[in-house]
Amino acid sequence: MIAATITAIRQATPTVKVFTFHIDAPFEFRPGQWLDCYVDIDGQQEVGGYSMTSSPLADHVELAIKYSESNPVTRYLHGRAAVGERLHLDGGYGECYYEPGMAESLVLIAGGIGLTPLMSIIRYATVATPDVPLTLLYAATSPDEHLFRDELEATAARDPRFRCEFFVTRGAPEGALRGGHIDQAVLQAVIEPGAVYFVCGPGAMIDSTVDLLTRMGVPPERIRFERWW
Repeated sequence: MIAATITAIRQATPTVKVFTFHIDAPFEFRPGQWLDCYVDIDGQQEVGGYSMTSSPLADHVELAIKYSESNPVTRYLHGRAAVGERLHLDGGYGECYYEPGMAESLVLIAGGIGLTPLMSIIRYATVATPDVPLTLLYAATSPDEHLFRDELEATAARDPRFRCEFFVTRGAPEGALRGGHIDQAVLQAVIEPGAVYFVCGPGAMIDSTVDLLTRMGVPPERIRFERWW
């Protein structure tokens, strides 16, 4: 467990805040892993688990956290946390991570806040393994819930090996956004030998996507996912 100081808080979407932390000691993790965040709330220590959006190459830790009334740490961070506050982090945890040499290419499939571990992978892989092509398929309920969209589009504009597509599952899409879910037709277009597929989002979305990929012939060992809810 290491001490950390909140250095920035910003409202990234209507439901998600991004928290940046300065850490007091080296903090090692693999892109795609998660951590425990310990907070003292009214004299009681509470803990919440969150995927990191920062790259292991960065000199800070970043979390993008969607509001949840039922999670006391999330509720505290959204409503009461302030820049300069100190708390404690512990991690990284989880077996759903990326490392060099794992794949000839990456296909990242995100639903909603499920983008968070995949953002860490994107930020890491585009720097550490720039010879590995990445494709991101990212669905959200509405255009304003696409987290880090500006950064993702800027990365795609300057890096020809990174491609991203945004989907809106409710209401009418706008601009370059596509309407509907990430279905079999969408997935068929990204099936390629040597790719590893990361899937993160709501449980039903993970189940349906993994089932589709398997039925399209992707070997189970090339599909990586981790359920949070």
